[in-house]
Amino acid sequence: MTSDERPNWEPWQEEYRHGAFYLFPSPEIAIVVNELRQRYDPRSAAICDVHVSLGEPLIGPLRVEQLDELRAALCAVTPFPLTMSPLTQMGSHPGVVVGLSPEEPFFALRDLVHSTSIFAGRELSRAQRSPHMTVAEFVSHDEAQGLLAEVSPWDVGGSFLCDHLVYAVPDEKFHFEPVLTLVSLN
Repeated sequence: MTSDERPNWEPWQEEYRHGAFYLFPSPEIAIVVNELRQRYDPRSAAICDVHVSLGEPLIGPLRVEQLDELRAALCAVTPFPLTMSPLTQMGSHPGVVVGLSPEEPFFALRDLVHSTSIFAGRELSRAQRSPHMTVAEFVSHDEAQGLLAEVSPWDVGGSFLCDHLVYAVPDEKFHFEPVLTLVSLN
């Protein structure tokens, strides 16, 4: 995709032009969280279905040899469950998220993916972010407080198995589409 094909992209969106790796929850969880995203933050919902960002965006197109290296690395990963916590805010950001636990296997998976040549020599600014699914990102502090007051913290819950990751790339309207699912987790 050339920059001429992205006439409406904002500057912050450019770093995502080559996509990133994500975890997507099970369909029954996605339905509930996507409905909240559409109701409380339609802008965020239009960008991508509910997901867990695994790490940094790619700085170039994913090459075949990098994909082979990643698949080989993922063979050492045992699938693990991620359990959703009640809706909350992270730090001082006004957005609302669903936290996920346990963090340790998620961090191990992210470290493994970041250890491949895909991310060699890169600053990993997202490497310490706790796993979460964003419900509302482009909202004010007051809108976030309204969402938290309106939606019972326990309306969103459950667990899903992390047994694959997805490579997704944005289209010209900055909507992320899955282009590859990696199911090489042990």
